[in-house]
Amino acid sequence: MEVKLLLNGLYIARANSYGVVSNDAAVVIDCGKYDLALENFLEYNKDKARLILLTHAHFDHILGVQKLREKTGVPIAIGKTEAENMCNPEYNLSNRLREKIGEFKPDYTIVDEQTVTVGSLKIKAYEMPGHTKGSMVYLIGNNLFSGDVLFKGSVGRTDLPGGNSDEMRNSLDRIMWLFGDDINVYPGHDAATTMGDERKNNPYLR
Repeated sequence: MEVKLLLNGLYIARANSYGVVSNDAAVVIDCGKYDLALENFLEYNKDKARLILLTHAHFDHILGVQKLREKTGVPIAIGKTEAENMCNPEYNLSNRLREKIGEFKPDYTIVDEQTVTVGSLKIKAYEMPGHTKGSMVYLIGNNLFSGDVLFKGSVGRTDLPGGNSDEMRNSLDRIMWLFGDDINVYPGHDAATTMGDERKNNPYLR
């Protein structure tokens, strides 16, 4: 299994987009902007089981996903709680944009502690509210895709619609309990890190 950084949110004013690929599976995680890098990744791996997986419903993680599904035919999955609000412009923050998010539905919804199978990839999903009502993090092998819950040296903000500081604290405590130091962390923004580094250096985890 290999993790690829398909889009770097530092440079495109959107979230990071990741590709996870194995011998028989290809998964895109988050799609804040449609880009040929994402389409090409899925098309190159079209002989494999494929999925587009979303961590939460803010525009910078979902704005390009409808077009990516149209171009590739790859289904979309998101947490069940997020799916209830994903097309609400106040919730997904697209009311701040000129480009609006049209009404659309995911192909699948995911609940806390569900294991999603794509080819031979086993994806364990955990609902971690705080940044939004239904933010999900996904563990694939030794790799945690943390969305906007946990960043390198920081955590997601809680002052946006659906955010809650008490829920965020509980989610961070759960992350600390669930994942060991050797887990690689791929956040929705900024650089990758490890749980070990965050335990030592992240002031919000102390």
